[in-house]
Amino acid sequence: MKKHYYNEYITEICDNKHLNVDEIYGIVKVKFPEAWKSSIYRNVENLVKKWELKKVEWIGKKSYFEKAKNEHIHLIDVDSWKIIDIDIENELLFKNLPKNFKLESIDIKIFGKFE
Repeated sequence: MKKHYYNEYITEICDNKHLNVDEIYGIVKVKFPEAWKSSIYRNVENLVKKWELKKVEWIGKKSYFEKAKNEHIHLIDVDSWKIIDIDIENELLFKNLPKNFKLESIDIKIFGKFE
């Protein structure tokens, strides 16, 4: 299989989910048994470069991927590492940015525990 066949499926399975490469590979492997993990990793990184997937990463932990959508903040539970999306309104949160600064992407992570 050529890598572009995986791209559409990877984007589809990452819609409204935060999956790491191992999880993505496990799902893709069911539909495409001939898939190699290295190929899936390259496809995922390619989709990030093309802004079709968003990469959520932090030091010492795995990177997770989600289908690119509106800008949002990630709440991360440090006990379970569950990631929850919180939508934001750019105009309100970033009203003091310099006028000549074009916002391209937001990467805000808030770590904590749910009680």
